[in-house]
Amino acid sequence: MGKRTKTISFYVISMIVIYVIFASIETVKLSSKTVDIAFEKFKNEFVQTEIGDKEFYRIGNSTFVPFEVGNTVSLVQFEKGIFGWKPTYYSHDEDRGSSYTSVADGDILLYGFIPKDIVAETKTIKVNGIEADIVRLNDKTRVWILMNNKPKNFSNINIDFLDNDGHIISEI
Repeated sequence: MGKRTKTISFYVISMIVIYVIFASIETVKLSSKTVDIAFEKFKNEFVQTEIGDKEFYRIGNSTFVPFEVGNTVSLVQFEKGIFGWKPTYYSHDEDRGSSYTSVADGDILLYGFIPKDIVAETKTIKVNGIEADIVRLNDKTRVWILMNNKPKNFSNINIDFLDNDGHIISEI
């Protein structure tokens, strides 16, 4: 190998190493040791008004935090990485009954808000026959969350709100 080729290789490798170092530093700066700290950082940067009730709900390596801002409900997802917790998804003011977004590794996130007129009597939610988790913010506000790794099962979404006896109260 000639001297010129060695010099070029040295500079290219040096640039890659420098890039990796700066990328790692940035990732560490964005990450937090706990979800609580990550949420506080997120809140200070993205939420300009006072928040109401919030709830932390963990599924696998993800923690979802639905929270109230005024009369709307927002949802932020945090994932644990090598350097700690960082936000990976944020939804604000999407009170449409359901929402869809792709998340890591081919999993999908489906979530929605239980309508206020049936929140007290709703005990189970099924999305295309699969039971969703219910997260309670307070007596009037609840959010349902479903993570699934089979997106083809959700091309047409049917949401059933069920009472204690398994009877359908409402459908979306």
